[in-house]
Amino acid sequence: MNEEKTFDILVAGGGMIGSALALGLSRQGWQVALVEGSDHETLVQAPQPATNVADFEPRVSAISVASQQLLEQLGVWSEVTAGRHCPYQTMTVWDGDGTGRIQFEAAELQARALGTIVENRSIVRALFEALEQSQVELIEGVRITGCKRASEGYTLELEDDRSLSAKLLVGCDGANSRLRQWVGLPTREWDYDQQAIVCTVRTTQSHRFTAWQRFSTSGPLAFLPLLPESGDEHFCSIVWSQDTGEARRLMALDDTEFASELERAIERELGSVETVSSRFAFPLRQRHAKDYVAPGFALVGDAAHTIHPLAGQGANLGYGDVRAMLDELSRAKKAGLNPANELVLARYQRRRKGENLAMMAAMEGFKQLFARDELPVRWLRNTGLRWLNQLGPVKNRIAAEAMGLNG
Repeated sequence: MNEEKTFDILVAGGGMIGSALALGLSRQGWQVALVEGSDHETLVQAPQPATNVADFEPRVSAISVASQQLLEQLGVWSEVTAGRHCPYQTMTVWDGDGTGRIQFEAAELQARALGTIVENRSIVRALFEALEQSQVELIEGVRITGCKRASEGYTLELEDDRSLSAKLLVGCDGANSRLRQWVGLPTREWDYDQQAIVCTVRTTQSHRFTAWQRFSTSGPLAFLPLLPESGDEHFCSIVWSQDTGEARRLMALDDTEFASELERAIERELGSVETVSSRFAFPLRQRHAKDYVAPGFALVGDAAHTIHPLAGQGANLGYGDVRAMLDELSRAKKAGLNPANELVLARYQRRRKGENLAMMAAMEGFKQLFARDELPVRWLRNTGLRWLNQLGPVKNRIAAEAMGLNG
């Protein structure tokens, strides 16, 4: 028998972004449902203590100070930091084809850390534990099979024959958002013809609570510091972006050969790579929805925009969306407005679209700059890096922007 429920707001997608949004909206007094295809046990299962590279989740995020503040406001950051996490005080970036190097220090910004490396599942678990104690109606382990415009808002059809209706539907269902496609919001997108290889490694030298990033013409390599329960400072998560053909070659190597390639690529900054976990590779594609909103509908996070991972800003851009959406809907609630009010949604889009496009354009320019090997271009970028490293106020302003501390 078909069962239908009605809410103020439906959030589709219970990852790091959607679950945070649903929790925040519920705290404002909206009637909220969160639909997530995974089952509850998978989402809240606590990890075993990490003693080797296989114990870490391969997908991690560099959570900025601004994103941390959002998670603090939602009351979940203390739960995140009760588990595995690694604050980093330094970020070192250099040109592998030259001598340019720049180093950012938390101390220069009077901050305890530039950011925190966290396994994605730790954030999701903390959010779902909070959701269990909230007024959000959790609808888990069931897929969305359809989406249609209703007289007021949208109706979602679920695979178990239930229907859910709301004045406002928010798509947080990832880069390949089915809701975005069903609603008919087009995207601008292109394939980088690159893949990102991710895995966990253990090195002979300490990571020194530093995020390391080396650029080359074929793509950036990041070593992001991890910290297991034992406090061992020799684990890192790597993200290695390479042209598709080279990525396939690297994925075909055995662990010993791959470790040797990694050591050369990172110029042995952390000594030898002792062990390597299972590797995963995913294609890199940039997408940006031409519009984030439609009548009764909004996109948030990767459903609205995906970015090259070279700056580690994907999750932080998503949390920026969440902050703006919560702010605008809080104002709407106080004013007694419908959550799908077109002016409310237009303000959300105006606040986020420009900022996201600016970050995407900057990262694309950065990628293209390092992809070129002509001698004048190489000289320019290396000279620029060295020059910038000596300009404390300018360098610190860039770091503050990356941390989300831009006022």
